[in-house]
Amino acid sequence: MGKPRSPVNPVLEKQLTRLKTRLEKTPLPGFFRWWGSQLVACLPARWRALVEERSESLLLDMRPDEVIVWREHVDRTNEYARIARNLPADAQSAEFQRLRNAIDDPGVRTVLCIPAERVLQRNLMLPVAAEENLRQVLAFEMDRQTPFKADQIYFDSRVTGRDASGRNLLVELVLLPRAQLDQELAALPPGAAALDGVDAWRGEPGGARRQINLLPAERRARHRDMRLPLNLGLAALAVILFLFNMDESLTNRAAAVEAMRAEVEKSNTEARQVAALRKTLADSIAGANFLSDKKRNSPLTDALLDDLTRRLPEDTYLERLQLENGQVQLQGQAKEAAKLIALLSNSTCLGDPRLQGQIQPDPRTGKERFQITADSKPCNTAPDAKAPPGIGAGEAKATADAPLKGDAISKPAPGKSDTTKADAGKKEPPKKEPAKKEPPKDIPKKGTTTMRMPVSARDAFAALAADEEAGHGNRC
Repeated sequence: MGKPRSPVNPVLEKQLTRLKTRLEKTPLPGFFRWWGSQLVACLPARWRALVEERSESLLLDMRPDEVIVWREHVDRTNEYARIARNLPADAQSAEFQRLRNAIDDPGVRTVLCIPAERVLQRNLMLPVAAEENLRQVLAFEMDRQTPFKADQIYFDSRVTGRDASGRNLLVELVLLPRAQLDQELAALPPGAAALDGVDAWRGEPGGARRQINLLPAERRARHRDMRLPLNLGLAALAVILFLFNMDESLTNRAAAVEAMRAEVEKSNTEARQVAALRKTLADSIAGANFLSDKKRNSPLTDALLDDLTRRLPEDTYLERLQLENGQVQLQGQAKEAAKLIALLSNSTCLGDPRLQGQIQPDPRTGKERFQITADSKPCNTAPDAKAPPGIGAGEAKATADAPLKGDAISKPAPGKSDTTKADAGKKEPPKKEPAKKEPPKDIPKKGTTTMRMPVSARDAFAALAADEEAGHGNRC
């Protein structure tokens, strides 16, 4: 059973009442009631019966010879039991306790209902400003509105509405003299003495009641709300789950960011590898193209030899031909070495021919030893109009069949044919020719093309032209 309430701090009660009044003015209570009803309506019937409003109340109707107990559930009121007042007090208390325990609701409330004709009811119109301190305003106006003073009665009020202007309140005031209510409370069974409230019937007993509470707050039973710890526990659990969810969300986001960072790093590494491969490929292609361009732009050895064959006179032969870094070096002997510069200036394979060093006579051969340096350039295979007459591509074969220059020199001149015939019968002793001193061999540099020509340039070039006609020409 409940126990009487301990006195509440008046200041705190006033603040709570004011907050409750302000909250009732807002649309939040109505919204939450509507929302809850809609959520409950979505549940199956069996679950809906478990979560629906289960608050019940036991309404006590005091009669002269018995106490009628009404059972109120939501908006239905049914007679529950009758307890005879002539029974002993312990029997009445035990019977009431049995009836109370039979209801599967630990929060069941006990309310004493007064007949409608025993209470005084007044309808008042008060300013809206009085709503926050309505009980104090009514206590101040009690002697003006009723024949009683505030300390002579128990009263309660209920706001029933507002006028059309919204500036006035419609208030229902219900009161009962203290002496009558104290007499009713003293006649209750001991088990029902701890009341939750005192209300009044609107009409006949068992019908609707006024939904007021004439019992002072300090005399009301104090119940331990079992739902409050449960709600607090659920709220704490919800907060813990929320924090855990936030922590998990942050952890998942951090893991996702780390995985994305690893993927980006991997992609960057692959991109760098691809860039390095692309650079290597570009360098390889550039190197291959360089070699190809170098080979394509380098003069053909056979074209260079053919050009030199056309331009060098027959009394000239080369001892050395060297190609290096775009430079052509010619080293040999000629009757008149200075004239070779003019002949080679018209070459399509050589550019800027110039003598290197001084021209030195060779006492053994009676010719001049020279060394010419020129720039190599792509050969123009078109016939040169400035080439010396009698020296052309068509004469290569004839030149190849011609005798060597040593044989040509040993032939007698036409004017001395008779003298030769006259002395034909004379045999001269063979002359011992002096041993020929071979010129020193030059060691070519690495990476150069060097050709040594101990015979005349005409004969060597003629032989190379013959091989080229046979299809054996080589490209350097």
